[in-house]
Amino acid sequence: MSMTGEDAIAGFFLLLFGLLGIVLYTAITYSMIRMSHEIVGFRFLISQAISDILLMIQFGVWPGLVILCQNEMIPESWRWHLHVYLDFTWWAMVYHYSIVAWSRLAAVQWPNWFRTLQNGTCVLICLSAWFLGLVQSLVEHQFQWFEPLFYNPKRYGMDADWNRYVNGGTSSYYMALNIALMVIPFPFYAIALAVLFKRQRKRIVDLKTRPPNGRSPSLTPMAFAAQRQLSIETRLLIPCICNTILFVVGQVFIAVCSKHGKWMNWAVMIVFSANSIANPILYLFFSSVIRKHVLFDCQNRFSLSAIYQDYEYRSSLSQHRQSLLKARDTTISSDLNRIGGYPKASISA
Repeated sequence: MSMTGEDAIAGFFLLLFGLLGIVLYTAITYSMIRMSHEIVGFRFLISQAISDILLMIQFGVWPGLVILCQNEMIPESWRWHLHVYLDFTWWAMVYHYSIVAWSRLAAVQWPNWFRTLQNGTCVLICLSAWFLGLVQSLVEHQFQWFEPLFYNPKRYGMDADWNRYVNGGTSSYYMALNIALMVIPFPFYAIALAVLFKRQRKRIVDLKTRPPNGRSPSLTPMAFAAQRQLSIETRLLIPCICNTILFVVGQVFIAVCSKHGKWMNWAVMIVFSANSIANPILYLFFSSVIRKHVLFDCQNRFSLSAIYQDYEYRSSLSQHRQSLLKARDTTISSDLNRIGGYPKASISA
């Protein structure tokens, strides 16, 4: 099949959009990994980031390459196995919304317990989302009524036997389960916001009832660190709520616009990818600690001063190595002369 101008525009945009999101998300995930030993909430966001990056590959990079190559890129006999993987990553991402929402509530409601949460416990909690996603994908593909999707270069995205997809029950299954899983995070966020508002009102009352000359008690270093961590965890609440709302809006758009022409199908791929790209953008906007850490890393890696410092470090290291080699050679030659002089001295004697 020959590629047209429309194919080139659609394919390149999806490909570049997905790659841009992956690069941005990778930079932010790297910063969160470096800070995850201190900020427990980052551990859950890192697991969610992995699922989002995989989704940007399968909804941005992969369909972009399919459109540009005008080829499905896999044998038709592999469609079933590919869709098992696609649904596995999708459901893992959806379950992460509930886990992240619970982590925001735990960070606000039980801050002392949450900040001492062991890394192994966080890993097990995150693995539960991946495990549930894999089990659900494997189980649903065993039913005869389930209609898998596949990449179609002429459809600019996913395609299927839409009559069987709608009338067989696959469409209703996705809609019911996505709606149910979309509702779960909101009670966690509602309770977390209620706790924050109650805490804020209490702080205002304390300030009003404090004597005019009363001084606020000074914090110990440990208490200050705990207060700082709670502030960071609280700021993460806003982008998580925003992303959940965007996910709901995206699902409504997908349900309305799917199966209505290639460009609407292409728009669905964009919405899928944008839903994942929104996460790192929201983190940069609302979390000052992530923003400062990413900017600091970029300055160190790409600024001219960093290049000069690296060059000077390498030059000084090379000069130091050369001086060590010269000193070693001088020491060896002097030792050989000293050792070689003893026999001559004894012979002359």
